[in-house]
Amino acid sequence: MKDLYVKSLPLKDVILDLSKEFSCGIIEHCDEFILEIPKEFGNGFIRGINFGKGLGVIEYNCSFKEDLQIHFSLSQVHPLKFIFCSEGSMKHCFEELEQANTIETYQNVLVASSDFNGHILHFEANIKVHINSLEINRQEFANYYHCSLSKFDHPLKPLLQDVDAKKLFYYQGNYSLQTADIISEMNTDLFSDFLRALKLESQALNMLCVQIDQYADDLKISKNQSVIRKQEIDKIVDITQRITDDLSVTYTVQELADKIGMNINKLQEGFKYLYKDTVNNYIQALRLEKAKDLLLNTDLSIGAITERIGLTNPSYFSKVFKEKYKITPNQYRKGIINPEKQNNS
Repeated sequence: MKDLYVKSLPLKDVILDLSKEFSCGIIEHCDEFILEIPKEFGNGFIRGINFGKGLGVIEYNCSFKEDLQIHFSLSQVHPLKFIFCSEGSMKHCFEELEQANTIETYQNVLVASSDFNGHILHFEANIKVHINSLEINRQEFANYYHCSLSKFDHPLKPLLQDVDAKKLFYYQGNYSLQTADIISEMNTDLFSDFLRALKLESQALNMLCVQIDQYADDLKISKNQSVIRKQEIDKIVDITQRITDDLSVTYTVQELADKIGMNINKLQEGFKYLYKDTVNNYIQALRLEKAKDLLLNTDLSIGAITERIGLTNPSYFSKVFKEKYKITPNQYRKGIINPEKQNNS
């Protein structure tokens, strides 16, 4: 186990402290500071940038040859941290507690240590991790947003106003699709130019807004949540594969939602995100594509094909097929017109 110690802020000084621990240099590019992991310790990089308003971002995109812990031990109040894991896993522990919590892929945590107590990040050997940490200097942030924050009605208001770190706080959840998109946009280019710096600050603020909204949504009973999480997309992909594997089985949208423990609105949102279509329209398109294959490559009757693709009757199948391709199923089978040319009409 290798232990590194960070005893400085802002993030520029965090990177400098880490460079001393690794006995290596850093790359300074305007307000962004980058440490490339020395080959004897692992590979990848750690980079950090501070904006105004008490906001900063540090990114860990790396793996290490042995277990490694970074101790953030400052003789001052530590920042609030919104930590996001987009690859691999990492453990977080408060200095004043012994218990460590694992942050898995697509999970996010909101952590705030108490008093001057710090944080410990634990990286396991040979595990590639990609972590983004949105760091908020409590006093600077609260001063900048003093008026609007005083009028803010939200469960996180006490935490955002806790400039003296009176209470320890830990919350863990699964981050949303919107968060995933923001992280993907943030993790581009190794060096920042003027426009990227502006975009990065905008994305950091946007991420903070999204996380504040998601925290309130997380407090709701699961079925009433409106924000779709990145992890839930996997459930939608799985149920889509089950539908594709046997199109003869018909489901209502409610039945599909119940099967994966999701409300209808979130299921529809997930389909629009993945397939740019509604649930019913997407399934209908799958059925018609399957019907085309059966018409060309089997001798099944129109009635049998109708059953295979889960539609109600041959007349209805012919109707929707013609609406989609401007040709009847029998005409397609006879090769009169190729509906592929009609697909985009």
